[in-house]
Amino acid sequence: MRTRSERSVIAGDGTRLYARETRGPEASGVPIICNNGIGVATNFWHYVEEQFSPTRPVIAWDYRGHGESEYPRDLDDLTMESMADDMARVLDVFGHERAIVLGHSMGCQVVYEFANRHPERAAMLVPMLGTTGRPVHTFLNMELTSLAGFFIGHALATRIPHFLADGQRKLIGSRRVRPLLRRLARLSRLVHPERMQDYDLNRYLDHFAGFSPLVFFRMAERMASHDAAPYLDRIKAPTLVVAGEWDLFTPIYKSEEAARLLPNAELLVLAEGSHAALVEQPEVIREAMQDMIEAQGVDQAPGAVQAA
Repeated sequence: MRTRSERSVIAGDGTRLYARETRGPEASGVPIICNNGIGVATNFWHYVEEQFSPTRPVIAWDYRGHGESEYPRDLDDLTMESMADDMARVLDVFGHERAIVLGHSMGCQVVYEFANRHPERAAMLVPMLGTTGRPVHTFLNMELTSLAGFFIGHALATRIPHFLADGQRKLIGSRRVRPLLRRLARLSRLVHPERMQDYDLNRYLDHFAGFSPLVFFRMAERMASHDAAPYLDRIKAPTLVVAGEWDLFTPIYKSEEAARLLPNAELLVLAEGSHAALVEQPEVIREAMQDMIEAQGVDQAPGAVQAA
């Protein structure tokens, strides 16, 4: 029987963060820690928790202003660097020195930043369906359109945050509109038409309906200016870069670029994988992760692999 331990973690700016650790009675391997995409809460990690918690602890946590964490005390400190340091604080609270570090979408940038700032704590990296940096410039493969939309949204969120938040909550929360949003997401291939379950899509929409547009665009601003590419060649941890064939948010070539720059990386391309392939093809991801964990000796003590 699995157990779940929930903790509060104090972020660098004093914000109280939500974190949980799920583990089975025989769990003993290097823990997994999961990092969300922007505007996403811990609900996207339930497959990882189900698959891996029997053998190793699985930690999921919410960034500042996300999910069950508090509203940020410092909106100017929503950087990839501060999120990476918050992740280290989460590991400390649960008593772990090292971890297999997973990231989805923007979480990939947090993962890379963590490996750069805390290299001794990164046992393995799994950046999924994200880029090394500046994602606004490649969103939908339309740089000018993406940039224009970003700046318009940022201006609205900054000037009329309460009005925008109220409209967002009413629109996404509407019982009449919700089915149309799900259908549009499938028709546009933002999610896979068959593989995306209503359960997972509804949980995402429920969270985003109440998510602060101001937090979103402040964090997106930091995300848009962050770039991990200059230091990827210094990251030595084994890395499984996961890309989606149908990912409209992050073009495959960005994942291919990351895999080339990282000295110890493999690339997994998910056939027909959308940006939400994390919850659409969890078994494929699990098998690839388990293969790398075993091949790289991740559960061995640091230095044991080199000495073998």
